Amino acid sequence: MEKMIATTRRMIGLRLPSVMPGTGLVWLLLGLFAVGVVVGGPAVAQDLSPIDTFFATLGAALTGTTGRAIGLVALAAVGVMFLFGRMNMGFAVSICVGLVILFGAATILGGFA
Repeated sequence: MEKMIATTRRMIGLRLPSVMPGTGLVWLLLGLFAVGVVVGGPAVAQDLSPIDTFFATLGAALTGTTGRAIGLVALAAVGVMFLFGRMNMGFAVSICVGLVILFGAATILGGFA
């Protein structure tokens, strides 16, 4: 089997060592990262307000006037493609379902809370 692998490597021009150098270092760093995750408490990341603000702004933009304008353009494009006979029915349904999920997301998430 080793002879076949070596022959294949020579045929396609690969010169791979049997053991990759630096593999031990990768495992050491991965282990240290795992220990840091397990040992680190909530004091490492107390303030998440910038992330909350970012996602709140993004959600407001997608469900507000900007999102409605994007949805209007998408539905208008579907209508124009239907007019010219170039619309795939599955694609049209996926756009409509996507818009329903986008604008119904607040109601859907409110049902879970």
